Amino acid sequence: MLRRLRDAGRRGMTIIELMITIGIVVMLVGIGTIGIASIQSADTGATASILSGAMRYVYTLAIHNNKTYRLVIDMDNRLFYTEAADDEGDPCARYIPEDADAGLGGEADAEAEAADEEEDVEGVAPTRVSFSEDEGALLSEVFRHDTNVTAVMTEHQSEPQSGGKVAIYFYPSGRAERAMVWIGEGDEENGEIVWIPTLTLELFALGRVQRYGHVLDEADFMRDLK
Repeated sequence: MLRRLRDAGRRGMTIIELMITIGIVVMLVGIGTIGIASIQSADTGATASILSGAMRYVYTLAIHNNKTYRLVIDMDNRLFYTEAADDEGDPCARYIPEDADAGLGGEADAEAEAADEEEDVEGVAPTRVSFSEDEGALLSEVFRHDTNVTAVMTEHQSEPQSGGKVAIYFYPSGRAERAMVWIGEGDEENGEIVWIPTLTLELFALGRVQRYGHVLDEADFMRDLK
């Protein structure tokens, strides 16, 4: 009888130990998941802070140097940089050109360059404004690990752009092009990285940048422009 009680006690201790072990494993997994989520959130927030700081900096740069600048966001390569208008004396350089994304590459840019060449042949000066990377600004940055700009919408676009390069313009008159920028983190699906937006930046005409801890709808931006 005493032996059976001792055996039952041993079995009970084993079950208790197993439950404790499982509890510890579950707790460690939970802590690890929370930790990873916190790191991703911190990286996304850091990318948002860097980008909002860049917007304010370029806004000030345009006024100080009395020339038009644009902040180019390259979503395919997860980076951004600044460009300045080359023709300082050209009054057209102080405004958005007809092809607002001229010089950003792609089929549209090739067509615009071809049109310029035809105008030159006919003796008519091109109307496009050329931009080049501004080395003096020293502003070129790669986004934080596992984060990216998922979409950008500016006041001259009818819908958000979710890939390639997009430019946001800043003018010496003290006006910035209204824009909304969505920032998110990567999630792997079928072996590919899918960027999921988690927060939003909004750039106002006077250079103020508002950060939202959630994803705003593009309809809100369009409504504000009216």
